Amino acid sequence: MFYLLNYLEVYTGIAIKSLFSIGATGTLVFGLASKDVASQIIGGLTLHLSDKIFVGDDVRFYDGTQGKIEKMGWFETMIRNSDELVVGIPNTQLSGQRVYNLSRTPRSQVKQELRISYDDASKIPKLLETIKDEIKRSCPKLITDGSRPFRAHWRNFEDDHLQIVVDCHFMIKPTGGEYWDNRQVVLEAIYRAAKKTGVHFERLVRAVKV
Repeated sequence: MFYLLNYLEVYTGIAIKSLFSIGATGTLVFGLASKDVASQIIGGLTLHLSDKIFVGDDVRFYDGTQGKIEKMGWFETMIRNSDELVVGIPNTQLSGQRVYNLSRTPRSQVKQELRISYDDASKIPKLLETIKDEIKRSCPKLITDGSRPFRAHWRNFEDDHLQIVVDCHFMIKPTGGEYWDNRQVVLEAIYRAAKKTGVHFERLVRAVKV
């Protein structure tokens, strides 16, 4: 037990044994002993000791919180969003969540749904073949060894269109400029395939309430 306390004191810089000794004497009347503050400290310890995220990592939490870790404190974690705004989030809101560390993920996915006109149904087989050929030719980091899916499939009949889904994976991290550049290349490849095969995309029409 004391070995663990010594380790935590060295790792965190907090005199944890002193806190325990104060509690042992019955003098639990100190500012950091409130329930909320104690849970914040536990949340901070959980994040620091989890070895899941570090300052500088791009992360996404299960509740949708996403950005770059700017600072990890004992009470809150500072996250910079894509709009450059830095927000402080209490550790109690983060420590129990599933976290996706995008900086440590070496692969990424680009998945795109296409809406095809019923008039072009006969052209779909050629379209799917051409889409895959264009993506292979344009994306050198495309994974094609079978370890990840590489699909272009006619998925469904919808009321006003035919649903096509393109799903491909790359040896590129799912964050940063390289990811977004590659995603654009995939979309350009799909567009070229549609032009070559004479297929027209159906526009999404939204009803407007008056």
